[in-house]
Amino acid sequence: MIQMTPPDIEPERLEVRPKQVKMPKDGLVVFESRHGPGFFGELKDPYSKFHLVIRGRAQWDVAGRSYTTMPDVLFHIAAGVSHRIRDVLHDPVSNYVIHYQPQLLGDELMQRFGSPGIVLMNLGSPGLHQTAPIRSLFREMLFESATQQLGWKVLLKSRLIELAVRTLRMAERGNQHTMVFKAGSDSIERVTQYALRLKSRFFHQETLPDAAKSVHLSRRQFTDLFRRVTGKSWRRYIRTLRLEHAVRLLTNTDKSVIAVAFESGFEDLSQFYHNFRETYDCTPSSYREMHQHQLRLGAGSSLYDQKRRAIYCK
Repeated sequence: MIQMTPPDIEPERLEVRPKQVKMPKDGLVVFESRHGPGFFGELKDPYSKFHLVIRGRAQWDVAGRSYTTMPDVLFHIAAGVSHRIRDVLHDPVSNYVIHYQPQLLGDELMQRFGSPGIVLMNLGSPGLHQTAPIRSLFREMLFESATQQLGWKVLLKSRLIELAVRTLRMAERGNQHTMVFKAGSDSIERVTQYALRLKSRFFHQETLPDAAKSVHLSRRQFTDLFRRVTGKSWRRYIRTLRLEHAVRLLTNTDKSVIAVAFESGFEDLSQFYHNFRETYDCTPSSYREMHQHQLRLGAGSSLYDQKRRAIYCK
């Protein structure tokens, strides 16, 4: 859970009323919503929505019942259901939200999610332990929305369906899930394919033993072959991919630094700052400011011009 706030983080853009986000024609949008003190809303939306709470607490009143949401709570509200939300005083919410048209789920799932009320899951509770995979689904959807690579809308829809299925299985305590990897005939081929997949899955939370197991190799075999394939260690390769994505978000969006860290796969904000400064000799905020200054000047020289670095990266 991202909790720490380094001293130089830029001022946040906070919402005190529900964020208004235009629904695209394909009927699916995912975004961040950060609340300020006194957040309150009364809603009856024409679309369904999932919320994943990252920090803060709120009181929800839905269909005559009250619910308290907190970090690592996932919940769903069906289209047309009236609800009220009020953040707990001094503990405003940051969360990621998916708005979608119910028909995207297909008839069977749409029927299951269509009843009035709220489906609420504490992902870290005993018997679930689903925080990491659900966060990964949201991260992947955010990544696809940000990069808009070929087929990204199809992937968004498929991940929405996966999220819906996972949620129903958790609700019914049928949350066991087995991932299967189709092994190739050659070890180095499997590692190469794994490294290629990482370029669009670097934000997943995975351990080195998990990575080795996924390609049916011992940890030592995997680390040796991975370095041979990529020229880097497994940890450094993932860190590089995460930081490169963080730079894209810092320079091409106005997302907060906390959002950039989360969407790039960093669970700890202080670690994100440490790795970023170690790689770019700047804090994320300074990097963004330096980039914006260069754009204003219309400069064609490298972003890492030493004089500008001296000014902004103190």
